Amino acid sequence: MESDAVREGLGEVCLEVKNLWKVFGPDAGTLLKSELRSASKDEIQEKLGVVLGLRDISLQVRRGEFFVIMGLSGSGKSTLIRCLLRLIEPTAGAVVIAGEDICCFDQERLRDLRRNTTGMVFQHFGLLPHYTVLENAAYGLKIRGVPKEERHAKAREALETVGLSGWGDYHPGALSGGMQQRVGLARALANEPEILLMDEPFSGLDPLIRRQIQDELVEIQDKVQKTIIFVTHDLYEALKLGDRIVIMRDGEIIQVGTPEEIISTPADDYVREFVQDASPARVLTAGSILEEPQILLYEWQGPKAAQTFFRSVDQDYAFVVDKKHRLVGLVTQAEVAAAARDRVESIRGIMATEVITCSPDTVVEELFGLATSSPYAIAVVDENRKFLGKIRNWTILDSMVPESWREEAEAE
Repeated sequence: MESDAVREGLGEVCLEVKNLWKVFGPDAGTLLKSELRSASKDEIQEKLGVVLGLRDISLQVRRGEFFVIMGLSGSGKSTLIRCLLRLIEPTAGAVVIAGEDICCFDQERLRDLRRNTTGMVFQHFGLLPHYTVLENAAYGLKIRGVPKEERHAKAREALETVGLSGWGDYHPGALSGGMQQRVGLARALANEPEILLMDEPFSGLDPLIRRQIQDELVEIQDKVQKTIIFVTHDLYEALKLGDRIVIMRDGEIIQVGTPEEIISTPADDYVREFVQDASPARVLTAGSILEEPQILLYEWQGPKAAQTFFRSVDQDYAFVVDKKHRLVGLVTQAEVAAAARDRVESIRGIMATEVITCSPDTVVEELFGLATSSPYAIAVVDENRKFLGKIRNWTILDSMVPESWREEAEAE
């Protein structure tokens, strides 16, 4: 099921898959005409002797999006990403890039697409051991016939982007596994592809190195703003990297959504089981758990007016905003009462201006430290400091409880 949520700021659709099928085996096309086209993968194999790789896949990827395809072994995720470049030929359906169905391309046009529009990074680095790091990074440009000086300049720039400045004259054997994978990424980036496809590129790395490269890839994506289609079987990797995630099972799409949607509203029991051990603190954002305060004061108000608001609620402090609803401070009920006795004209002069804040995109995990640094709630503000809501400490703790635990508790 396709989510309606697409992150703001992403561009138009740059790749679309329409009713894509892949069936392995002789007479693969017979399945599409058979009553068994909706049967289980095992039944299809038993009765027709063919293996279902992909079943009627349709999805859209937007320009600049980090789109993650994930699933367990045999789910079809690697088959899908290879079909996107016809490294595996689809049995039926369409893959539309830049408005054209590449399934209709002849070999020359397909070769041009792979060289100029897309880039691919695999789990196995595929570096040429007798080439230097610079020559490896420039290899795709060499194949395209780019002059040596130009391709080396672009390769150096790509190596700098992935943090390998100064390593150009070394050979791959002198590099660690993580560094070699960076060279593979630099080789893809040097070609300046519009779409970058990555098939489990970090799965062979040690956990620490893997986390480091994940962080670096986030920074690189922020810098180069490529469309990235990324395959993984690792849920945390998907949640960390993806703008949207597609979860696959037995060659079918089960759910497409943002990381938060996948965790918060799983499409079925399979997805629910898949994500049940994921920590919501790593996925949920401040914007999803904030709440409206019971009262909100304005900086021009006097203390007696503020006292009236406090009397109507069980709250001993309130945030203060200006006429544009921007956060300017915080004031306590005791301070307001004292100011009223002293006949202070407005609360502007008594409020504290140092307030703990976060953005709506801040993940809950990052709120723990903020929550312990103040006795008051955290104020959620946008980039212009407009006040959006507050987050109390108990709300942070409550958000960490997986939905499955809540359901079990309610059942009991």
